[in-house]
Amino acid sequence: MGWADCGKDSKGRSIGYAHDATCDHEGCEEPINRGLGCACGGMHGDCGGQACDGYFCEKHLHFVDSEAMGFDELRDGMLCGGCVQMARVEIADLVISGDLKVVSND
Repeated sequence: MGWADCGKDSKGRSIGYAHDATCDHEGCEEPINRGLGCACGGMHGDCGGQACDGYFCEKHLHFVDSEAMGFDELRDGMLCGGCVQMARVEIADLVISGDLKVVSND
């Protein structure tokens, strides 16, 4: 079967690179497909709560350093803007609580 047709996502939409769609960012009509290259988190699904199960165009996916963020589930460190913002809040909360130490490279 391969990655062209991978079944359905949590919203009941067909997923895989053979399925044409538009970007899930509100108001964006950019044509995409629902393959891994457009998936928030780089994989179908929510990536262990570290991504939203959405599909986005190039403009609305952002590279993050998944290793530095402690996100082991992320395949290639690409998140949509909403998930980047949620990650920032989670990291800030961990730093404030003392559960995450910020280390300087100096």
